[in-house]
Order: sequence, then structure tokens, then C-alpha cells
Amino acid sequence: MQFSIGHADITPEVEGRPAVWMAGYYHGRAATGVHDPLYARGMLLSDGKQKIALVSLDVVGWSYPSTVKIREQLPEIDYVIICSTHNHEGPDTIGIWGESPIKRGSNDRYNARIESTVVGLVQQLNTQLQPVTAEFAKIDRPDLIQDNRLPEVLDPTLRVLRFRSTIDQSYVGLLVQGTSHPESLGPKNTLITADFPGYTIQRLEEHFDCPTVYVSGAIGGLLAPPEEGVFNRQGVAEELGTFSYAETYGQMIADALATALKSSQPVELAPFDIVRQEIAIPIDNPLYRLARSLNVIRRVSYEWTGRPESWGQQVTREYRPERAAAITEVAVIRLGELYLLSIPGELYPELVTGQIPNPAEEHADFPDAPIEPHIAAMVHDKPYMLLGLSNDEIGYILPKRQWDRDPPYAYGRGLPQYGEINSCSPDVGPIIMATLARLWKQAEAAQGKP
Repeated sequence: MQFSIGHADITPEVEGRPAVWMAGYYHGRAATGVHDPLYARGMLLSDGKQKIALVSLDVVGWSYPSTVKIREQLPEIDYVIICSTHNHEGPDTIGIWGESPIKRGSNDRYNARIESTVVGLVQQLNTQLQPVTAEFAKIDRPDLIQDNRLPEVLDPTLRVLRFRSTIDQSYVGLLVQGTSHPESLGPKNTLITADFPGYTIQRLEEHFDCPTVYVSGAIGGLLAPPEEGVFNRQGVAEELGTFSYAETYGQMIADALATALKSSQPVELAPFDIVRQEIAIPIDNPLYRLARSLNVIRRVSYEWTGRPESWGQQVTREYRPERAAAITEVAVIRLGELYLLSIPGELYPELVTGQIPNPAEEHADFPDAPIEPHIAAMVHDKPYMLLGLSNDEIGYILPKRQWDRDPPYAYGRGLPQYGEINSCSPDVGPIIMATLARLWKQAEAAQGKP
């Protein structure tokens, strides 16, 4: 197998106008400076027959239509994956965190710059392929995350893939999958930063002397950095919301991954099988529908037909069906013995572990909804990496029987929990997981076939 890895700067220009609106938390958070740069970090893999590019962006999210634009400019690459770390301390690349709720927050020129930068990076990587071997490792660190939503369910598994040159056995690259929202700086920060993943990458690159690509896993739910248990080298507790916390926390994740790699196992990454499916998901969220009507979200939508595998006429000012849908993509990529599971949003950990309430919590909106297929039951003991916010950002993907927007609320709460407000529909979880289960079976069936 052949491999190359690299990065390119995507730090926005903060000086002057227009303002750079920062993503996440609330509207009107304008960037006042740059603390550390943002990057597009990518790798290219080839099994001699097919080429797969994986690029991770230090931004809050990336849309599927923009992924398609990038792919169209890279016909020499068989499959291009664009992930975002879901960084809450970078520019708004989606549009919903502008100066006010009715003003678009993303800058079309900046997004176009990211597109061209990614295309150039992948083209460069395509000229730098070298033969490699690979090792896979994982480690469970539940102490490094907390769940801010009931029920408390974690996917605590950090995963890492390390590449070695076959020429001199030196380390040439790492692919790391984290488990937490990159939001250790919090809502008061106004300096552009990659947040803790930047420090994780820095520490790993210092330790292994090779470039690193970081992706986020199942971070929905809301899995976030812990408020307690993060101590610096002097044993002093770090305060969440500070750069000191972000650095210490990022280094703790890096050190956990380094520990995991002490017990890494060789993994064969060829041949490749790419199984992907474009699907429609209904847009029932009234806030998303309003944002689209105000041109805050500029994304083509179609009539929802009730079938994820097909969709109706494009929505226009003249044609406004009762329910609209967005087109996204789910994929299973088999790299020899290892699988990449591509999920277009923030997956709840329940859909990884299978810890979905049964029976449903009292007062949940859909207590009789069927339990979705979950990843642990699909993959069993096969090595895999979960690519969250992969090729798209459709928001939260949660089990339907945990949906809870209408009073009375579950857990005796007087208000709904955070989550549904950033999900397109209660039907998204069932659609995504049914699609993933079907693609998994196809990938398994393709194994060993020429």
C-alpha cells in the first residue's frame, strides 16, 4: 500500500471587514484575533487500483454540496472524504452563527478558499505517495469525556492508525479519532484556534516526529471535555474555558494515544472497497426551515417523498412542498482489515454502543420507536475508525425513542434537553443507521471478491 500525508493553512483573515463570525454557542461572536492557525490536514492512500483521500478541517462543519464540488475537481481520486473536527472556535462555515439569527454567518469567499486549498492539498499528496505498513491501536478513556445529556452514555474509545515507511521503518503519519466536542475554550473566547485537537496533534507530532490527522468520532449527546480531572504537570487543576486547559487536555489525549500505540497491532490496509449511498433526510426542524427561507442556510433541498433512497422535485420559491429534504451521504470504506465508517453529522454514542433505553424513558415523544441498528453489533471485534461529521454536517443524529421535544419531558425536567434543537428530524437517526447497516453488509459481502 502507498500513502502520503500533509497539511495546508486555512486560517481566516481576521483584520478589517467583513467580520469573521465564530461558530457555535450564540450569534454575534466576532473573532478579534488569531491564537493559533487552522489547517486542512489530509492523507492519501492507494492500494494500487484505487485512491482514497481523507481531509480533516479545523472548522465546525462542512456541507455535502461543497464536498461534491471538491470531488468534481479531483477526478483522479476514486473517493474523497472531507471531515470537520467540529471546532467551535473557528469561523462559521455553515451560516447559522452570523451577526444575528437573520444574518448569514459564513463567508462564501472563505469557503471557496477552503475548497481550493483542499483540492491543491490532495493534488500535492498524489505526487508524494510512498510504500508503507500500518498499525492500529485503541484505548478506552472515559475519564477524558463527559456526557451533558441524560442518559449518560459514552463512546470512550480513542482510536489511532500509525503508518511506517517500508524503506527505513520510520513513522510517516498518524490518523487519530477523538471522542469529544472541540469546545474546551467555551463561548467567551474570541481568538481563532483549533482548540484542544491542535494541542493533541502538536504533542503527537513531537512524540512520533510525523504529521497527524485528527477526526472526531461519536461526539453527539453532548460529549464534551470534562469539567474536572484535568491537571497540569504541577498537579494544579486546569479551568475549563482557558488555553491552559485546552493545552493540558489536548496533551492528555495525545499521551493516551501514545500509550495505546505501545500495544499496537499490524493491520493490512489493502485492498479497498468503497460502499457509499446518497440519501435524503427530512428537514422538519422549524429553525432550520426558517434559516433556509431567510437565506441564512444556502443549500438546495428537495421534496421529501418518505423514501430516503429517492427524492422529489427541487424546492424553489414557487414550489414549496409540505416536507423538504436534504441530500447527504453515508459510507463504509474497507481498507483491507480495517473499516472507516463515514457518518454525516454528530452521532450519539448510544448508536455506537447500543445503550438505547428499553423501555423508553417515560414521556419521551416516540417510546415505541424501533431500536436502531448500532455499530457495536455490526462490527463485533473488527478494527474500525468512526469518521463523524464526514462529508457533511447535518446536526445531531439520535435514537428516535430518545427524542423529547414535547411536554411533559423525560427525567422530570421542566424544559427539553439540548440536542433536538440541532437535529433535522426525529427520523434522521433511524435513516442513517439503517443505511449504515445495509452498507456494512454490502462491504462484508464484497470482501475477498476481485
